[in-house]
Amino acid sequence: MRMLLQIGHTRDFCGWLTGVTRYKNTSLKKGYALLLHSWESFFTRRMFDRIQDCWNRPICSPPRSHIEVMERGSKDSKRTMELTGRVIPALNTGSYNYLGFADDWKTSCGEEVLGTLSKWPINMSSARSDMGSIVLHEELEKIVADFLGKEAAVVYQMGFGTNLTTVPALMGPGTLIISDSLNHTSIVNGARSSPALIRVFKHNNPDQLELILKESIVNGQPCGRPWTKILVMVEGIYSMEGHICRLPEIVRVCKKYKAYLYVDEAHSIGALGATGRGVCELTGVDPADVDILMGTFTKVS
Repeated sequence: MRMLLQIGHTRDFCGWLTGVTRYKNTSLKKGYALLLHSWESFFTRRMFDRIQDCWNRPICSPPRSHIEVMERGSKDSKRTMELTGRVIPALNTGSYNYLGFADDWKTSCGEEVLGTLSKWPINMSSARSDMGSIVLHEELEKIVADFLGKEAAVVYQMGFGTNLTTVPALMGPGTLIISDSLNHTSIVNGARSSPALIRVFKHNNPDQLELILKESIVNGQPCGRPWTKILVMVEGIYSMEGHICRLPEIVRVCKKYKAYLYVDEAHSIGALGATGRGVCELTGVDPADVDILMGTFTKVS
């Protein structure tokens, strides 16, 4: 790894010095947000190709507990990969098959799925902005809102897209996002895609969150004006660490400084609480004290 870092930085330096590089101009276009910064850009350009086959491996079986991996090889330093035709049996420890639907979907949920297909066209899985809403969408949103104790709900196609598109819609110029340092990439990219200024607080640390909030309110925007909106973003369960959000303390801080609170419950709705209502139920927090709850159906258990 250290050798890859050294080689990558050396090539970047030589490219800067000579103006010769195999990468096209990646300067930011007007009106577009920069999604890759410093280390992320370096990793994508100089390291990913060389180590991608350590984890980026195609499979040719359902994502159940044991899978079949398609072996690949490369003749150009792993810039491109070619299948060898060999299949490798492997233990699967990385799929979102929480409910076991991938093991034998015809037995677990096949009757319901096929029954629905006989009543509704398959284009209902398309984006609602393209194909519109139907009565099932409205019924599902009412059920979700009632289940979580919220006034209303909006159903998206996927969790990553929910954060990526909702945050820019909520946060405009003159707003501030205060994000947990270990928030999911979808939150990070959603925040970067918005015009909001972003500050980060130490993971699951309400005390530092309060310091940042206090400082931000006192100083205001870089131009000196007050922030038009401040949004604190956390997760119910942090998907990579398994840590549960210290929600009661974070709610207390947000209410004290009148900041909005956005809780990503992609991994906690259906998994935490006596009735599966997520981190609010587990920690005894009134859902009304959380301005926005986000969750997914794919990972409930």
